Amino acid sequence: MKLKSTSLLIAATLFGGAVMPAHANNDAMLDLLKVLRDKGTISAQDYDLLTNAAAADKEMAEADKAEMKKEVEEATANMPVIETDGKLVVSDRDGNWSFQPIGRVMWDAVDADADTDDSADDVKGTELRRARLGFEGKIYDMGYKFEADFAGGDASIKDAYVSYGNKLTDDVKYGVKLGQSHIPFGLNTKISSKYMTFMDRPMFADSSVSPARASGAVVSINDSDYKWALSAGLQNGEFDENGGDTYEINGSTFAVRGSFLPYQEGKNLVQIGAGYLTQGGGDSFEFKPDLVSHDDIFKPVSTGGIDLDQADAFTVDAMAIFGSFHAMAEYLDHTAEPEAGSDIDTTGYAVEAGYFLTGESLKWKKGYTSGISPNSSYGAWQVAARFESVEIDPGSSLEDEYDQFTLGVNYYPTKNTRLMLNYSKVTDLTVDGLGADEEPSALKFRAQAFW
Repeated sequence: MKLKSTSLLIAATLFGGAVMPAHANNDAMLDLLKVLRDKGTISAQDYDLLTNAAAADKEMAEADKAEMKKEVEEATANMPVIETDGKLVVSDRDGNWSFQPIGRVMWDAVDADADTDDSADDVKGTELRRARLGFEGKIYDMGYKFEADFAGGDASIKDAYVSYGNKLTDDVKYGVKLGQSHIPFGLNTKISSKYMTFMDRPMFADSSVSPARASGAVVSINDSDYKWALSAGLQNGEFDENGGDTYEINGSTFAVRGSFLPYQEGKNLVQIGAGYLTQGGGDSFEFKPDLVSHDDIFKPVSTGGIDLDQADAFTVDAMAIFGSFHAMAEYLDHTAEPEAGSDIDTTGYAVEAGYFLTGESLKWKKGYTSGISPNSSYGAWQVAARFESVEIDPGSSLEDEYDQFTLGVNYYPTKNTRLMLNYSKVTDLTVDGLGADEEPSALKFRAQAFW
């Protein structure tokens, strides 16, 4: 009976070892042999013989495993590396080249009340605000980017450039962009629509008084950690001329922007920035901002259309991030000199503050804001508020002015998706030097995804 039980134990152990991994198989076999030896079922000589055989099997299995690993490494040595963490990047193993498809989709729903006697001034409906596709990457020290927007059915080129970058010293980098890219000027104009706190930028940003993109050359130099950065551009016009806006840049545009961090501790920081822009003659110019939504029909604030002889502008800005709280402010002063008539001065400012209810922190990257990653699978929630004001020809009989506040709630299901709800309202409106009764307002919703 004892032998029968032992035989069953041996058979069960051998069967269990056969279906177990190789290292576990050998360990189980050695344990069993030790038990059988200690009970006298097998002799010490048989025990030594069997343990040596088991050790040889283990060495053979490890050798086979090492050989297989070597064969896999040799077979995949020339295969590219694919990164899929929120994006798709294909690159070589030495980091000499990379390719990344990029894009974004933003669907908006708007209910805007112009607060006029004509209901035709109201805006109600939906639109595909942005539908961009493109790619970017690098080839050794050279970079490239192309992105076009197909919203509205017509393609417009946003970024299309070739770049070069390298180290000037161990702590300082420099770069050059040739093609169409951002004009180095305003903070709110440069921050990507993917990462803006609100659905719309301040109404003076990304406009004729703070233009976004042009074709030409942009050079930059910065600390390796972007504790300070300086960039300058000499550019002339957009590839698609109007770019969907009400201005053209026929004369050359020179712009320069700098920023630095007077305070940084971990993710907490304070950044100060400033920019200067000047445009040559030969441009048609008009600043006619939307008041509460991207598709406003009621636009009483305007410089009027002029033939521009020259324009000069400067901007100063500040950004602060402390834990889940952030604040941002920008001031703009723009002077347009017409070929005939007096100068037109435009000033504007915007102040915003936001807070993540779920504990995240606004991400800062290379002097601007970037995306956030929710702390949990339930997503991230953010609340924010902004006040802005614009004045055209302040103090004159033709003064135009408006004040606006915006409240926003953002929900980030993942780091590549976001749902936004904004409410904007004009609280003070002056047109041609006279106070107006209209107080336009808008409720706006957006669903966005990017990659």
